[in-house]
Order: sequence, then structure tokens, then C-alpha cells
Amino acid sequence: MTGSQSLRWLDGFAVTASALCLIHCLVLPAILMALPVLATMLAVPESFHAIAFALALPTSTVAIASGYRRHGRRWPFPVAGLGLTLLGVAAFAIEVEVAERVVSTAGAILLAVAHVGNWRALSHATDVRRPCAAEDGR
Repeated sequence: MTGSQSLRWLDGFAVTASALCLIHCLVLPAILMALPVLATMLAVPESFHAIAFALALPTSTVAIASGYRRHGRRWPFPVAGLGLTLLGVAAFAIEVEVAERVVSTAGAILLAVAHVGNWRALSHATDVRRPCAAEDGR
């Protein structure tokens, strides 16, 4: 797998993880409210958000930073940073379930936007890395 392909895969993974987070935050509670029997069988552990954040942080950081080195666009950094911040706040600082869900959803959406933008920029960019001295014949 080339560097560009692996970066696209990493962004694809991150977008998928963000989508799963949205499903968890929006759809799963509706299903659990509609089917009380499932609520007892599919209880999500309290540590779920912390584990999800622990996976999202390095994955997103590597994907966005590596993408920047290829395409040179900076805007995914602050968008992803804000998304990750909101996910971290929701995972570790908010106790009220409704507020946690709102903040997590906003963070997941922002993170997904950053990764989709990074993915699209990779699709349209040529390699903008500057060659090192050994590569350019010096």
C-alpha cells in the first residue's frame, strides 16, 4: 500500500468511526427506549466513551497530520481539534446524559467533516512535500 493509499484508508477508518459514534449517540438510544428488553441486554459500559476517545485521538491526529504533509491544507486541523476537544469533554467532563449526547454528536460531526475534507484534499492533491537534498540531486 502506498503512502497516499494508507492515508486514505486511515481517513476512511476515522470517518467510519465517526459515523458509528453518531449511530451510537442518536440511533441506539432511540432503539433502547423503544425496546426496553434490549436496554438490559445491550447496556453500554460507562468506559465506552473514554475508550472511543482513546482510539479517535491518535487515529485522527495521524490521519490529519499525514494528510497535511501531502496536500498542504490547514483547515482540517482546527476542525478536527475542535471535534476531538468536544468528544473529550463529553467523555470526561459532562455528567448529564443529554448534554453528553449533544456535545458528543457535535464533536463526531466536526471530526467527520475534517476527515472527509482531508480525504477529498488527498484525492485532488499532488504530493506537495519538498524533496530532500538527496532526492533533488544536491
